[in-house]
Amino acid sequence: MIEEWVLEKIEPLKKEPLIILRDPQRMIQPGAHVVDGWAEQAGFVVPFCSGNMALREFVEFAGVDPSLRFLVVDRSREDAKIPLFYPDLDAAAKSPAHIHLSLRKYLVDVTGDQNWPQMVNDRKVSRLILEHLEDTLQTHRYLRQVHPTRFTDNDCYKIILGGALKINPFKQLSPTEIRHLCIEQHQEIDELKSVLPEEVISALKETIQRAEKPFCWLLERDPKLIVRAFTLAAILHQHGLEYQVLLSNIDPTLHDYREIDPKFLDRAMQDQLAADPDKVIADVEDTETFLLDDPSRLAFLLHERLQIDKPKEAYKVLQKERLSPLIRGMALVALLANLIQEQDVRFHMKTLTLLEKQVEEVNFPALSRPTPQWETLLNAYHRALECYELCFELVDYVKKIQVTPTDELTFDEFDQLWNKDRLNRLDFYLADLNRMLRVGDMLPAPLKSFWPELKTSWEDSRNKFDEVIAVIQEAMDMINRRFQDLYRLRYTKWIYQDDAPVVFTHQFLSRVLKPYWDPQSKQKAVVMVFDGMRTDAWDEFLRPVLEERYEVIESRPGSAILPTETQLTRKAISAGCLPTEFLSTRESDLLERWVRKTWGTNIKFKVVKDDDTVDSGMTVRYVSEQLEYIIFNFTDHNLHHNNQDLALIYNTTVSEIIRQDVRSVLRDLPDDALIFITSDHGFTPMPKKEYRVPEKIVADVYDIKYRNARTINKIEGDSSKQAIDFDVRVMGIPDDSPSIRNTQINYMLFPRPGWIFKRWKGPHKPDRYSHGGLSLAECLIPMVVLGPKKEQQYWLFIESVEQVGSISEGEPLSIGITLAPGILGMDDIPIMLSFSREEIPSRREIFSGKKTTYTVSWQPEIAELSEEIRQQGEIILPVTVILSYRQEKEMVRLSKTVEMRLKLDPTKLHRRVDSKLDFLMGKVPKEINN
Repeated sequence: MIEEWVLEKIEPLKKEPLIILRDPQRMIQPGAHVVDGWAEQAGFVVPFCSGNMALREFVEFAGVDPSLRFLVVDRSREDAKIPLFYPDLDAAAKSPAHIHLSLRKYLVDVTGDQNWPQMVNDRKVSRLILEHLEDTLQTHRYLRQVHPTRFTDNDCYKIILGGALKINPFKQLSPTEIRHLCIEQHQEIDELKSVLPEEVISALKETIQRAEKPFCWLLERDPKLIVRAFTLAAILHQHGLEYQVLLSNIDPTLHDYREIDPKFLDRAMQDQLAADPDKVIADVEDTETFLLDDPSRLAFLLHERLQIDKPKEAYKVLQKERLSPLIRGMALVALLANLIQEQDVRFHMKTLTLLEKQVEEVNFPALSRPTPQWETLLNAYHRALECYELCFELVDYVKKIQVTPTDELTFDEFDQLWNKDRLNRLDFYLADLNRMLRVGDMLPAPLKSFWPELKTSWEDSRNKFDEVIAVIQEAMDMINRRFQDLYRLRYTKWIYQDDAPVVFTHQFLSRVLKPYWDPQSKQKAVVMVFDGMRTDAWDEFLRPVLEERYEVIESRPGSAILPTETQLTRKAISAGCLPTEFLSTRESDLLERWVRKTWGTNIKFKVVKDDDTVDSGMTVRYVSEQLEYIIFNFTDHNLHHNNQDLALIYNTTVSEIIRQDVRSVLRDLPDDALIFITSDHGFTPMPKKEYRVPEKIVADVYDIKYRNARTINKIEGDSSKQAIDFDVRVMGIPDDSPSIRNTQINYMLFPRPGWIFKRWKGPHKPDRYSHGGLSLAECLIPMVVLGPKKEQQYWLFIESVEQVGSISEGEPLSIGITLAPGILGMDDIPIMLSFSREEIPSRREIFSGKKTTYTVSWQPEIAELSEEIRQQGEIILPVTVILSYRQEKEMVRLSKTVEMRLKLDPTKLHRRVDSKLDFLMGKVPKEINN
């Protein structure tokens, strides 16, 4: 503001050889644009002089080079004992080039008010005004709202007071302003005593003392105690509790502050939330810490008074509590324990609906900055409801399917229950919830702070869930047994039918790719094969990422061929035929042959990557102009020799593959590409019961695997109940022993649900999860076609994502996310910003309908870098920003990626300039001055 005013005065003088700026209030600071911008561009050297010694050094320096042009800033005070003396320079500077600046002149010019008194040029007063210039000008506007012309000395003091304290001194102070003055600006008030008359400060104190209780005591008593009493009273008041009585019961030190008028309490809290919600959140956090310091306080409030151990009372607490995340969290803990033990899905669905509606509310302080514990707890509650909903569906299916004759079973039934009714997720959901209950950081308070009834309920619920998992496994075994019966009856016919009710992996190219893509078209086709991806992983993890840029055109029910082994079913995808017809083993050759045979077109792939030994991520990438073929080792290698639970594998390894490998591919694809998604097989938990395959029915011990066995004969007698057999000669797979050459086998055996095979000799160390067998989880896979998104009118969108600020290693990186409205006149809506990098936390914001830029900073986590990479000087860190919000009934999810530059081993550049000139220009490096 001041710089523009100064520039207006000196711009007409830019051709003068000498300009003198008299600046006794020191309105121009070293480094200002007048120095570093305009003056340098115009060719001036800018000495800052406040004493004659510095002036003499400048004069000596000026004589060295007569061609230099100078803009002298005289910063000596009006009342200096030894004034700055430069008659020769005075004479050399033309009259217009000798400018006297003053703060009063500036204030008169910028406000148009000639009544500013000379006192504003006083040394102490001017310092205060300059430190709070914008607020001082705003306070002047407050005066003009009260009176259009009045400007007494008292008015001037009030303007200075209002500017320094950021208040409107011409009206009654609000509770928020009083709180702010007495707590955050107590020191500023003390400093003002040396500048302003005593009566002005006394009047301010009298105003504070006339405020309503408890704020009237803020200047004379412990402000922390007063704010705590006020905040706790506001929390209790939400629930209709008599805080005037209960404050003393919670803590006797709060007794003196109990007499708070309820109407004032509501008004004051709303005022503070509107003015400074972050301060309210900080006050609530302090109050929560106070409650946790003595668990008896927490028990008194939540157990005795709010009775959150009772589900209906806990529901009421969630309805009413809008300030305290701790109280909301404790209520939800009690509800989660009740849900697991009582399984009253209808009641708890009502609670979940309430929580989801609250997320959409704009003014909800307790949700404005959700803690990781709340997010995990809410996710666990949601997951528990999903688990029990699916459990009840599973029970219904079991009752129906177990009595259905085998010849009446249909694939559509299993597709419906597994994929459309989402029973495919049950395995993951159970593991996810079980993990959260066991090791998840979800409790809003330490377990030792729980009262005995809640602690017992929480621990009992975790034990109860183990029983639930066991019951569900029995039901799933029944479903899988009937699925095996269906495949035993139909599989060997379906694999030869082009109109089978399910698309097998060897039919993916002909029944999924071919109907949607022609190599003669200019549209890029990208086939992505995710090794080991089940349909639950597709729906839960991969699909949302792809749908940020593309939309699903068709989704077909898919199945791996039998046995569900990578070397057979994955190669069947690229070959477009059953394994008995493979003419090669390299997938690029198989795919080239299929394209040539199908369309008569020669496509030659460039092998960018072909390394199946990689544990995770992209292992294969074949590239051509028209078609790309990419294989991701999604879960297959990660499952072998891995004893981690499914939730950990999904939430870490799978998420990381999507974040790094999948997103890196998507960034480079055109918006109009066709994307074809499939998998070669799924996987299943390994049962505990073992069946020893008889030695006499196999050619070699190594023909027996945990999930299948290649045999010469069937299993006879009662033992046949533990396995189901297929005639290998009609399965489209090689009919010889993989262990002994030229030895024919006749049957492929799969263990019945609940069993795994065991060799009669050799080690027996099954993985926790595996594949190769015949179950819904192993067989059913996604087969999906995605294409360009249709034009849609979004309420808001990501206009740009840009790197801002520092790019040096070791310093925080910042990203600017600009959101813009897609429609006019939209209301405030809550949004969620999340990121592809784990170290950037998600954040909830309120979008107000106007273009807004949100700046997010974080410390990047950089893996160990090789010397070669370090020598390159910088690395690129791709960051994808995901915007989520609810548009009517639909959840919109949009993304945009930016490549963040990070300089490695940065070096500082030093200008080689005469040190004396640097001193005169105020630009000596700090290291030298120090």
